[in-house]
This record gives sequence, C-alpha cells and structure tokens, in this order.
Amino acid sequence: MKKLVLVFLIFASVYSLQAQKRFELDVTGKMGYYLPANTTNFPEMFFPENVFSPGAGVSLGYTFFKSTGVFVGMEYSHLHPKMIDYFGNELDVKWQSFNVPLIVEQGIGKNFFLTGGVIMVRQLKGYYDGLSAFAPQKIPEYNWQIGVGYKLKDLRISVQYQRGFESINKKIKVSETEYFTVTVLHQEVFVKLEYPLWKF
Repeated sequence: MKKLVLVFLIFASVYSLQAQKRFELDVTGKMGYYLPANTTNFPEMFFPENVFSPGAGVSLGYTFFKSTGVFVGMEYSHLHPKMIDYFGNELDVKWQSFNVPLIVEQGIGKNFFLTGGVIMVRQLKGYYDGLSAFAPQKIPEYNWQIGVGYKLKDLRISVQYQRGFESINKKIKVSETEYFTVTVLHQEVFVKLEYPLWKF
C-alpha cells in the first residue's frame, strides 16, 4: 500500500510539473525619463540635460514556485540628451545602448509584484575610442534596478527606478581626434510594459 501511494505521489508531481508552463517569452517596451546625477559638481551648463528615453526588447522568464520569476532580456534603449561644450557648441550626444537586464520578480497577492536586478549597458556609438593620455571610457556599464508593478491579465505594467553602480567618464566624440568628457551617474525612472508572446 505504501509503494502504491509513493508511486501515485511521484506520478502526480511529474504531471503537475509538466502541466504548468514555467517558461515564457515576452516582448517589452519602456518609456523612461533620464535624469543623470552630477556627482562631481560639474558645471550644470555643460552637463547633459534631462530627456525621455524610449526602449524595446524581448525577455525570457522562468517561474519558480508560483509567484517568483527570473527574467533575462535583450533591449535597445534610445538616449540622446542635449549638451554643449565649453565654447557653446551643441554636441551630438548619442548614448543609445544594447542592454541585458537580469531581473527577479516577486508576486505580492493576486496582481501586484516587486522587481529587482542588475543591467549590463553596452553603449553602441558616440564615444571616442581613439588615442588618449587618459583612461578609456568604461564599456560596458552596470546599473541596478528596482520597481513595483501590476498584472492586468497577461500584461504586466511597472514603474522602475534604475541607477548606476558608479559614475562613468563619458567621452563624447567631437571629431576624429577630439572628445569632450563629462562624468555621469546614470539615473532613470521609467514605465515598463511586458506581454508574453509564448508560454511553454
């Protein structure tokens, strides 16, 4: 009798694991507001201005237990703040990036959830990579992120806060042989939308 009960429990557990779809492939979108932190008291008139920063991507998630998930993604973020140099010339600041977020999501109750994680940010262009007597710009950069969200059926809507682990000396390319440097700590608030394309 004990063996029969044991076999039944094992069968029920395997069936339950197979029946529950633990993986999901999501499409994601965000609308952020970039407000960089000036940690070195750089003159404000030569510091990048606040600006909106849209983005889009995909992520793959795995659900542990019932309400805890881990998501790893790939996303493109568009960032083009206004900035001038010491001579009053407007700089072409292209900080568009390819990002890889690793996020843990914890459900709270039926519809609410909390998030936290780290993001690798790989700036795509706009930085000076020629010869220089000073250290090159750090690539990639790393940020941390926290947020709170709400599930509306399959759609997840959240408000997120993202900040750099450290300040980065951004080298803005002015010409083939010239650059303008500013020390920036990444700081951003954004609304993120996530929708599953496939659950398996």
